[in-house]
Amino acid sequence: MLQGLNALQFLKPSKVQEKALPLMLADPPQNMIAQSQSGTGKTAAFVVTVLSRVDFSKPNTPQALLLAPSRELARQIEAVITTMGQFIPNLGVAAAIPGSIPRGGTVDKPVVVGTPGTVMDLIRRRSFDTQALKVLVIDEADNMLDQQGLGDQCARVKGLVSERSQRAKLYFGIVS
Repeated sequence: MLQGLNALQFLKPSKVQEKALPLMLADPPQNMIAQSQSGTGKTAAFVVTVLSRVDFSKPNTPQALLLAPSRELARQIEAVITTMGQFIPNLGVAAAIPGSIPRGGTVDKPVVVGTPGTVMDLIRRRSFDTQALKVLVIDEADNMLDQQGLGDQCARVKGLVSERSQRAKLYFGIVS
């Protein structure tokens, strides 16, 4: 992961990263809500956390779920994960967005980035096993709570994850 951070020329943490990373990387990790303007490094903070929590010796076991309000943002987060984790062996990222997982297909990557509705459908269809999840990130949680239905879907996903995994920790990334 250090090689990935160096490749992105991350030399010094931003203010939000200084506050968030010690909480999220603590053992045990602490749930948190972070609010900061766009471009201040919130995504990088939770991606570092996700990549540090996943056991990549289990490349077919979903261990981290990151929810985003739109497929575009989910794809952006997926790109950050792929770039930051480019030197991590067995890094696998699944996009759980509309049209990305064929009917009957399964989610079998350690990191899953998706939209709440699609993730909820995949869990209900038993195409996404959440038993080994360690981390749940809800990005732009404030926007999701504002948008009709997304807040309810996030709550349902969290409930479905909690039923199946007692180890999942919850992190929020909030944009003002």
